[in-house]
Formats: sequence, C-alpha cells, structure tokens
Amino acid sequence: MKKTLIALAAVAATSAAFAQSSVTLYGVADISVGDSNIANSSVAANANGTMNNGNSRWGLRGTEDLGGGLKAGFNFEQNVSLADGSTGNGGSIATSTDTDAFQRAAWLNLSGSFGEVRLGRSLTTSFYSVASWELTGAANYSVVANQFGFAGAGSRNDAAVMYFSPNMGGFTVGASTVLKGNTGTEAKYDLSLGYANGPLAASFAYNTQKGGNTGMALGGKYNFGAFTVAASYQDNEKEATGVTVAKGYTLGATTNVGPVALTFDVARDTEAKDTDWLLEAKYPLSKRTFVYGAVYRDGNGDTFKAAGKDINAYAVGIRHNF
Repeated sequence: MKKTLIALAAVAATSAAFAQSSVTLYGVADISVGDSNIANSSVAANANGTMNNGNSRWGLRGTEDLGGGLKAGFNFEQNVSLADGSTGNGGSIATSTDTDAFQRAAWLNLSGSFGEVRLGRSLTTSFYSVASWELTGAANYSVVANQFGFAGAGSRNDAAVMYFSPNMGGFTVGASTVLKGNTGTEAKYDLSLGYANGPLAASFAYNTQKGGNTGMALGGKYNFGAFTVAASYQDNEKEATGVTVAKGYTLGATTNVGPVALTFDVARDTEAKDTDWLLEAKYPLSKRTFVYGAVYRDGNGDTFKAAGKDINAYAVGIRHNF
C-alpha cells in the first residue's frame, strides 16, 4: 500500500511538472504582388522581400515553470519563402544567402522578478528599441529601418548575451553583448532605455563595436486618439574612421479611415541628402489576417544599390498570423 501511494505521488508530481510546461507552434504567411524600377523589373510575386509586410516564418517557443517565480524558455524560428518553399528569401526583391535552419531565432532564456537573461541568436536590443515606436511594426518596407537600420545595427546577432529588465512603472532597460570570442574581432555592445505608458512610447538605443560602427536612435510615438505621430533622431558612424554612415531624422503619422489604417512615414538622411518615404494601408480581414498596400520611394537608391537612381516600388499583399 505504501509503495502504491509513493507511485501515485510520483505520477501526480510528473503530471504537475508537464502541466507547468508549454510549447507553442506559431508563424506568419506573407506574400505580395508588385512592381519596382529596380533593374527594369516587372510585376512579380514577392516573398520575404522589401515589398512584403514581413517575412513568412514558422517557429516553436516554450516555457517551463521552475518554481519560485523562475521560468526557463526557448525560441526556434525559421524563414519560409512562399515564392519557392525554401528556408531563405527566395523570389524576393532583396535576396539573402542566409538559409541556416533557424536563421531568425535560436535562443534559451531564464526569467523572473529580476527580468530576463537570454543566450543565443536573437533580435538585437536596438531592434526592440526602434520597433517600440516605429509605425509600421518594423515592416520590411519600413523607411526607418531601410534608411538607418536599427540604430545603425542589424536586426539580429549570433551568440548574444542579453538582459531585459522588468517593467518599472513604464521604464525598461535592455543590454546585450556579443563577446570577442564570437565576433573574431572586437566585442559588440548594445544598450536601450525605454518608456511606454498610456499614449506615449519612447526609447533610446545605442550600440558600438571597436573598429566597427557606432549608432544611436532616439525616438518615440504619441497616440492622440484620432491619429498617432512618431519621430526620431538618428546618428550612425563608422567608429574606426569617424565617417558618418547615416544621420538624420524620421517623421510619420498613422490614422484610421473606417477600418483602414493609413501610415505615411518619411526618413531623411541629411548627410547623403536622401529622403525616403512610404505610404501604407492595412485592412483587417480578421484578428490574425490583413491585406496591405504599400508605395515606397527610396530617394537615393541606397536600399537596392541601383546605381544611385531613385527607387519607386509598390505592392499589394496579404499577411496571416497563426
């Protein structure tokens, strides 16, 4: 009888442990049809390109409750091109050779009342900072990202060591590094300070690498009810030479006309005298699916490296989140 009770207790404990763990399958399917004047292109279906709202992807994320307010978690995320079924950016306007199995995310974390510590391949601290106020939700055609990057940094880092603070009355802190042994040259450092409360969201991002680039972005948005306005100041330079890579500002607004969300965004590089602008419209079909249209102009051709000519592109697409 005693052994039976012990066995039942063990089974109950095991069941409780499994009940405290969860794994979620999620993803995005996004494809558009559009045209641009890049290399005399014609109308085409676009997947995972600049004229998509976002990259198609699938991923797994999970958490385990370790007790005492401590949790362990993970995230694996992979690109899927709806143009050819590859795990890269096949069939897009702006292609990539990055076809690693989980090129979008591969990390493990511990979180609790202290915040979160994350290790692995992840979106950068600067990305999260800029995305907190950027009006398109950091879409592929974002003029903020295409003109200035994310405070001059890329959107992802390999082998990152990251920390995110808990929310302290609306204030948050993020910090990360990629160690010298992983970069092969010098360590990278990334810091962000953010505030989000009520109608206001604002953040400051700064990242640097000795001998590499140093970038900063100070931006924010305010929801007035009938419309939302966002603005930022950007300053990115090559640390080794002191040469300014990109410097300027962004300004945009979003409003609703019935169910349609309209966004107009401008990004001005005052060093290159290059102005990019975007007009976006989004119409929700459900809570998880929307159609979108975007008209994009790159005033100097920097985004597509098209011999310095102005780039004009447009697309109409659909995005489904699952």
